[in-house]
Amino acid sequence: MSTDDNSSPTACIGWTTFEKRADAEHCAQQLVAEGLAFCVQVEGTVQSHYRWESKAEIGEEHPVRIKHMDHNGDAIQDWLRKNHPYDTPQWIAVKACDSLEEYFLWALQNSKPRSAKTV
Repeated sequence: MSTDDNSSPTACIGWTTFEKRADAEHCAQQLVAEGLAFCVQVEGTVQSHYRWESKAEIGEEHPVRIKHMDHNGDAIQDWLRKNHPYDTPQWIAVKACDSLEEYFLWALQNSKPRSAKTV
């Protein structure tokens, strides 16, 4: 389902990573339980190459795909700032340009706006 109306909710997909699978699963459980995300997928281990404090690093991480409505993006960022073990957690999100109407309606039914619960 596409929407051009800026006042209508939009489905989004965001990504973060965790070193420990238990932390990734905790994130998934909490975001869904709080209604901030309608689906969170914890993926298998990947090898990440990045720079930290001017030094090249390689580490194993668990990518986490967070499907949410745009009105919950700020609350998810707040949750990550307060609960993520990294000093600077990854958070990148994009708006979905299209989705199956039935899926979008299910997503809306399983999302709470930020105002319904503060993080």
